[in-house]
Amino acid sequence: MNFFESFRIAWDMLRLHKLRAFLTMLGVIIGVMSVTLISMISGGFQHYISYEFKKLGADTIFLFYDGGQDRVERNSEIEGMEYADMEMLMSQATTLEMASATLKLGSKKVTYMEQSMSDSDIDGVDENVAELNKVGLTSGRMIDRADLDARANVCVIGQDVRDKLFGSEPAEGKLITFPGITMEVVGVMDVVEIMGQNNKKEIWVPLTTAQDKWMGGDTITYITTRPKPGISVEAAMDDAWRVLMLKSGNKRVYRMDSRESIMNIFGGILGAAGAVLAGIAALSLLVGGIGIMNIMLVSVTERTREVGLRKAVGATRASVMAQFLVESVFLSVVGGFIGMAIAFVIGQGVTALSAMANFPSKGGLQMVFPVSAAITSTVISAVIGVIFGLYPAARASSLSPIEALRTE
Repeated sequence: MNFFESFRIAWDMLRLHKLRAFLTMLGVIIGVMSVTLISMISGGFQHYISYEFKKLGADTIFLFYDGGQDRVERNSEIEGMEYADMEMLMSQATTLEMASATLKLGSKKVTYMEQSMSDSDIDGVDENVAELNKVGLTSGRMIDRADLDARANVCVIGQDVRDKLFGSEPAEGKLITFPGITMEVVGVMDVVEIMGQNNKKEIWVPLTTAQDKWMGGDTITYITTRPKPGISVEAAMDDAWRVLMLKSGNKRVYRMDSRESIMNIFGGILGAAGAVLAGIAALSLLVGGIGIMNIMLVSVTERTREVGLRKAVGATRASVMAQFLVESVFLSVVGGFIGMAIAFVIGQGVTALSAMANFPSKGGLQMVFPVSAAITSTVISAVIGVIFGLYPAARASSLSPIEALRTE
């Protein structure tokens, strides 16, 4: 009996016993569907994280002062970061394209006529901050080099600040008041959102203005930079670290990170969690395999006379065994395909619904059907069919033709 004849008989058996075949395949269907769905969800969230970080530039590198109370223990005279550190970095680190210095000022009450806002987030920035963080403008202009050189009393505000203070009125040219200082609004930032956080309450002022009129000195909070085109983030970080260690005398009073490394950490966590959950879901494939073995044993018992007749007219033990193995694999693979089809439909539904709800971001959660997971699931289904169909097939092939024909 050739393979195609075995396949035809397996199809006929599936057609004749539809309900029994479906119940037999149910464990495999649920297992493959669960594994595929988990793979799709994990991939969707990894795509979401990658997209969110790339909106602000995945190759952006951050450098912080991290001495704190350990400065004395580390035997370092460095007490913080200064603007001169950024200038030194750009002059000595040949792999860096541009850098920006930021001074975090925290929340301060800001007032315009009768309106006020107490939870704004104020930063002293330079002319490169917008490009490094991919922040655009709704209207007006960004802070430029001339503002820093003149220590100008100007600012760029987020959209919540604009709506709270000015309503529907244009913000540019208006004077807003902070404790002890008045500034002119020159621009309104576009909304940039990442992982649920946004810049709607931010206010940017020139770094030199913030240093002179609020903090004093040349201090900054952190440096943002990025590598030149063609240079990897790792190479740029190594180069920047080399420069900082030269300044500190190899004292680890600085800390460095990048959006790419943070993105990779999130992706790794999601991938590991998805793999664990997929492994747990795959246990239902074991249950499905046991169901296939059970029904194939029943099938051997029901078809004992058929097996005896075939062997009596010349069927070999190998051909009988192949027939039952093909049926077992057929049941398993068909169940796997049904499970993948259900997972695909559910994935498309989740993508559509999440897009309508703009969750977790605009465009929804992209549930891309994983081709590799589909191939793997098909192979696993076939292997399960072979493993759990082997014993029933061997039992059928070992039947004696005489005893089988005498069976009622």
